[in-house]
Amino acid sequence: MLMDGSDLDHDLVRTLFDIRGEMHQSHNSAAGYVDDLHEAMRIARETGPVHPGSVGEVLGHTYHPGILPSAENHHVYSAFSFDTVNDVLRAPDTYSNAVYDAASELFGKNILQLGGAEHSRYRALVQPSFARNMTQWWIDRWINNIVDTLLRRIESQGRADLNLELCALLPLLTITSSFGIGWREALQLRELVESMITHAPRSTVDRLADSAAIGAMLTPVIESRRADPKDDLITVLTRETIVDESGERHHLSDDEILGLSRLVLTAGSGTTWRQLGIVLWSLLNHPDQLKAVRQDRTLVRAAIEEAMRWEVTDPTFHRLAVADTTLGGVDIPQGSVVEVCLAAANNDPTRWDAPEKYDIFRAIRPHLGFATGPHVCLGMHVARAEMTVALNAVLDRLPNVRWDPDAARPVLMGLQMRGPSEVPVVFG
Repeated sequence: MLMDGSDLDHDLVRTLFDIRGEMHQSHNSAAGYVDDLHEAMRIARETGPVHPGSVGEVLGHTYHPGILPSAENHHVYSAFSFDTVNDVLRAPDTYSNAVYDAASELFGKNILQLGGAEHSRYRALVQPSFARNMTQWWIDRWINNIVDTLLRRIESQGRADLNLELCALLPLLTITSSFGIGWREALQLRELVESMITHAPRSTVDRLADSAAIGAMLTPVIESRRADPKDDLITVLTRETIVDESGERHHLSDDEILGLSRLVLTAGSGTTWRQLGIVLWSLLNHPDQLKAVRQDRTLVRAAIEEAMRWEVTDPTFHRLAVADTTLGGVDIPQGSVVEVCLAAANNDPTRWDAPEKYDIFRAIRPHLGFATGPHVCLGMHVARAEMTVALNAVLDRLPNVRWDPDAARPVLMGLQMRGPSEVPVVFG
């Protein structure tokens, strides 16, 4: 499905993806966080790998984590070292994803909140389409064409905000195109997602209505693919079968496909947007390294992986302790929420020398930017493919790309969801 971008509502793009704007600032109390996160994390790590209280509280910023509407009824602890965060993410029998159970009300049954054998069964349905050996399918079917179209819209202008013109749109359009959804409808879906995941002042009833509206947009596509299969993700899901708890094998129902689709849409169109912005922000702030990558494209992978280590877009994830346990020398009572700070773990000086520095020449070591364990990011290979194609295309088609000298230098914002305030550049 080729588009030329003429049907994009640019005002809606700005509303949805300007993280300084009212939509993001009003429903995310941590969206405006602009303090020195590296220094705050260093102090937290040096005073212990695990602390009582949420990550925000330990770093001196109180915020509601959103997906935990009843967090006030739990003890909360935070892990900051690489070893403790890694241990939590790799021990699902002790630290459960049941902390996300509330998400099933809005998304439907989904792999975010499932655990154990049930999680494995449902993840196995969609995992093959997102596997490393399928990245070329995503690149050839959608990513190359989308990047080409988006850059054709700006490359003759000499300046652009790459956050809005490229970073925000590429992941959203990749996912929705794999659903068989047009570009105008893609923005409508993202608007519904933003509304659905917004907590106070919106009621649960209103958010459930948003979830139903997403279902109403996707259900006709599911029905169409059952009757007339295409080479896309929804078709794959309509063909899959699963063995339920009673041992019966059946095709996925519409509701089961919708649960997986809502989750993929929400995660896939949000995280890679901000992470791609962080990659560009990192290189633009280190022009010597940007020059090195431009001259030697074998460094593209290092530039992306180092940005994900240095400034991960989702700094914090949550788990629920299902038994009394001890983590980093701290006793964790059963029923406690454990917040794992991926950003702090990725900057642990016991694992990386001078971790506070962005350095594409350091040896690449596994980081936790995509988490780890059984709930490691489903779409990590597609995300890497999107960022790789986009970065190469920017270097090829926006010559001498650099910060716009007439725009304020952007900053990284957010503690719960993190990204650059904008990416204003000039080129040519």
